[in-house]
Order: sequence, then C-alpha cells, then structure tokens
Amino acid sequence: MAAEYNFIHEITPLRENMTIKVRIIRLWKPPNYNNPSEDAGSIDMVFLDEKGGKILASVKKPLIRRFSNLLHEGQLRVITDWKRVASLPNQKLNL
Repeated sequence: MAAEYNFIHEITPLRENMTIKVRIIRLWKPPNYNNPSEDAGSIDMVFLDEKGGKILASVKKPLIRRFSNLLHEGQLRVITDWKRVASLPNQKLNL
C-alpha cells in the first residue's frame, strides 16, 4: 500500500496531522541577532514538493541540537508531526 502525502498547496490553518514529502532545496542557519556570540537562532529551510510547491520552514532554537545533523540541503524528507504558524504579511519567498 503506497503512502499518502499532502502537497504544499493543501496546507491550510484548519488542517492538522498532515504528512508532506519534500526536498530541502535551501538550508541556512541565521545568526542569533540578540546574542551574536551564540550559535544560530534557528535552522531555516525552503521545501519543494513534487508539484513544484514551495514553503519556508524553520526549526526553532530549542530543537536545533536535535535536528541539526539530520537536515541537509538536497535531501528528500517525509515530514510529520509539525506545526504550521502564520507568516508575517511582509514575508516573501523569492527564489
């Protein structure tokens, strides 16, 4: 039985428990601007699904140690048990 995945365009604030299959096409670790002597404040990524949908994703500071060695640019990942949060109105994804 083939696994069922959702596409990025299906993500809405009302849907929960979605599973997406994506490629990490860009990954970066922005500095912690509040304390430059510390490590990154997050891991930021751009995901791409098989229909060409893109979305910005972040791993926040408390989880960086857990996920830092597991996430790599170019990698294909199945993402489950994640939380969607609204983006800021002036936030744009330009690739």
